[in-house]
Amino acid sequence: MGSMSAVNGLWILRILIGWLAWELTNSASFVGWIAALSLLPSLFIGPFFGVMVDRASIKLAAFCTNASIILCVCTLLAIQIADILTPTLLSICTLAIGIVTAGHHPVRMSLGPRLVGREHVGSVVALAALNFNTARMISPAIGGIIIDLFGITAALAITILFYLPSLIVVPFLRPRDREKITKKEAFSTAFTNGLKYISQRIELKLVLAMTALMSASIRSTTEILPVVADGIFNSGATGLGQLGSAVGAGALLSAIVKALGPVQTDHTLKGSPLIIAAIGITTVFIFGNSENWPLTLFTAAILGFCSTYLGVAMQSAMQSDLPDGFRGRVMSIWTVTTMGATAIGSLAVGAITELLQLPMATFLLSFVCFIALIALRFQVSQSQKL
Repeated sequence: MGSMSAVNGLWILRILIGWLAWELTNSASFVGWIAALSLLPSLFIGPFFGVMVDRASIKLAAFCTNASIILCVCTLLAIQIADILTPTLLSICTLAIGIVTAGHHPVRMSLGPRLVGREHVGSVVALAALNFNTARMISPAIGGIIIDLFGITAALAITILFYLPSLIVVPFLRPRDREKITKKEAFSTAFTNGLKYISQRIELKLVLAMTALMSASIRSTTEILPVVADGIFNSGATGLGQLGSAVGAGALLSAIVKALGPVQTDHTLKGSPLIIAAIGITTVFIFGNSENWPLTLFTAAILGFCSTYLGVAMQSAMQSDLPDGFRGRVMSIWTVTTMGATAIGSLAVGAITELLQLPMATFLLSFVCFIALIALRFQVSQSQKL
């Protein structure tokens, strides 16, 4: 219940920050820059948070990260009320939120699986995605309407209210204890051992490669929605909310499919993940070249479906037989891959759009990523022969 409330606040906040970036500058590259700032901290410091999560109280970590997000939003609200918001201040606030989020991701991914038996971990991942994407469908539209009707200040205040219940819920959780550690590892050793765990398993490396490809292509395209909503269709914050909700609707449908389907218990990349990735990369090109609003909404929904389907599948593959003592470290690497590739893709799409317009940017992105997908398919075939 705490997560249901918090993720609604998260999606309103994402719409808010994206809209503020566009409203302040009308620059596609700045929108991409802000998206990258919210994601890059996970690339550089996410693994260190992963080590800390494997050594600290998971409940205390969950409380602190949620409280820190509230503090960041309160700071942004105070700046907005004082009417002193500038691109620089927005960048600083976004970076702070990104740093806290870098710590929150390994906490969130470690806490859920430790609340159930190991045989139910795959179901937890799917149900968490269902919860996440229900909010992803509803809240962007709500956020856009709130911005249009009541303004940025009211939307920020509502975001804070959505995050508060998570602080109440955390103390009542009863996570499973980690495996007993006979010898205390040094911080650097623990970090290195997490990397070694992945490096010794080719199937996990392939999962990370698919995750990077999905994030750099499909997810990064959904980070530049303000450019499409207002820069191309002149539909304002309401249009941005509609686009965000279209992505969320596709993501929700995907989460339902994964939640009701068979639980993934291995690391396979055969069949549906490769097909869904091909569909998603092709849709990136169609989305960026559409001049029809209903078609743009439809393709946004397909992007949401493909992104979530692959995200849940890849996370389930990582989590399926992962020891609790490595869960924070390994999943922080998964988060680094997801956020880092999305940030790099967002920066690239924003910069190329500024120079060559969105149609050419999405064409180049989809072309490069399709070649990478073919190469990954070859690697999967080779690994299956070993």
